[in-house]
Amino acid sequence: MSFFILIVVFFSYVLGGGALCMELLTKQGWSSAYSIESVIMQINATLVKGKARVQFGANKNQYNLARAQQSYKSLVQIHEKNGWYTPPKEDG
Repeated sequence: MSFFILIVVFFSYVLGGGALCMELLTKQGWSSAYSIESVIMQINATLVKGKARVQFGANKNQYNLARAQQSYKSLVQIHEKNGWYTPPKEDG
């Protein structure tokens, strides 16, 4: 018997479908020098900074691979056109 638990995270950096708005996760922002630990820490810091919360009672069909991929593609197009926001160092 197998089962899965769906945890939906809601905050300003998570787009429809579950795509994360982070330059680090794009071709332009990615570096093979990153360790998995540093990537996880950056994702965690982004979630904390954005005050991420678990969205209880979320529709289980709200987040899926196809929707996340479409959100990601749209996100990349927007940021390729308008650039990325880099917060000041004192913001962490």
